[in-house]
Amino acid sequence: MKKIALLHYAYPPNIGGVEILIREHAKILSEMGYQVSVITGDGEEKNPKINFVKIPEIQSILKFNPVLYEKIIEKGIIDDNFYSLAKTIQDKLESHLDQQDVIIVHNMFTLVHNLPFVYFLKNYLKKNPNKKLIVWSHDQTYIDGENILKEKPGVNLNKEERDLLLKPINNAIYVIISNTFKDLLVKVMDLSKNQTVVIPDGINLQKFLEIDDSIWKVVQEKQLLSSYPLVLSPVNIIFRKNLEYCLDTIFFLKKYFPNIKYIISGQVSNHRKNQGYYEKLLAQINELDLKNNVVFLKDSFERSLENSEIHDLYDLSDLVLFFSNGENFGLPLLEAALTSTPAFVSDLKVFKEIGGNNLFNIEVNKQTAEQTALFVKNFLETDKVIQLKKTVRQKYNLETIIKNQLIPLL
Repeated sequence: MKKIALLHYAYPPNIGGVEILIREHAKILSEMGYQVSVITGDGEEKNPKINFVKIPEIQSILKFNPVLYEKIIEKGIIDDNFYSLAKTIQDKLESHLDQQDVIIVHNMFTLVHNLPFVYFLKNYLKKNPNKKLIVWSHDQTYIDGENILKEKPGVNLNKEERDLLLKPINNAIYVIISNTFKDLLVKVMDLSKNQTVVIPDGINLQKFLEIDDSIWKVVQEKQLLSSYPLVLSPVNIIFRKNLEYCLDTIFFLKKYFPNIKYIISGQVSNHRKNQGYYEKLLAQINELDLKNNVVFLKDSFERSLENSEIHDLYDLSDLVLFFSNGENFGLPLLEAALTSTPAFVSDLKVFKEIGGNNLFNIEVNKQTAEQTALFVKNFLETDKVIQLKKTVRQKYNLETIIKNQLIPLL
């Protein structure tokens, strides 16, 4: 596999969005089999799969030599101190770059924090024109929000310095984190001769939602992130849970949402009254052509789920179906409430006792599954939180972004 270097001024535990993102990139790329080196001015990395190189001189100069930073950036002076720092960076960095197939530099080419680093690396790339370079742009010195600045307070660059900052590198791929930022960046820099690609920042969904590995394995095997909606029935497979009505509802919802996934979390009850119920559900699934839409977690777990695993299912799901014919209580109502997961439930007296008027009650004995599906469909299409959740799940999972958008560039 290719050798990839990720470069930035700093790395966690230093605080910053780019720092955190690079750590996630390094972890995911190393897990995919790439030989990853992180080269940074400050930070630490304990993952043995990641080669960590710390070169203090590639930090923001302001951190280790404020006087030199003032001279270069605020006064626009290039003198022996500038070139001396560039030579030090060359001596420490060049041998590491020689070993790499791909160099990915985050932000350091578009900000003024260490222009001697930019000077060295541009010269290095002129001598090594076949070295693949990705310039990953999160920010630019002369872009403030959605405004382009003619001058930046505290930044007084001479012509050579402005050229270092603003002239793009031949053959480099410029990765830009949004179309909005790209529209601004191409006005500040002439990128017409460079390949430009928009790759958004993302989020490690498993880590952020604290999803157990056991559940994440199911997420990946069943491709749940690309499915919509994710519907959960957090129940055991028991006759009174009325799962056949749920399946009928899923059948009609599938007409609107072909990629729907329906997760039934529990195990098959061995009670005599439920004998043959699971087999009846399988026959219904086959008849309704839902084999690719229904996920029985009993197929992945030979045990009851832990509380953390149940919590994971609620966090991932868009809604809950709980259409029992009879209950003495209704714990899923409490779980759904605490995880802000909309719950569509049967019209039982005990459910009203628990949830009052704050539930989506369905009269399952009077309302057809097709009518229920239409009601749920209208809810899904108009609820902005669920729509945004769908977008994040499908477009902004960091691992998906790296596999689908970064890897092809390597």
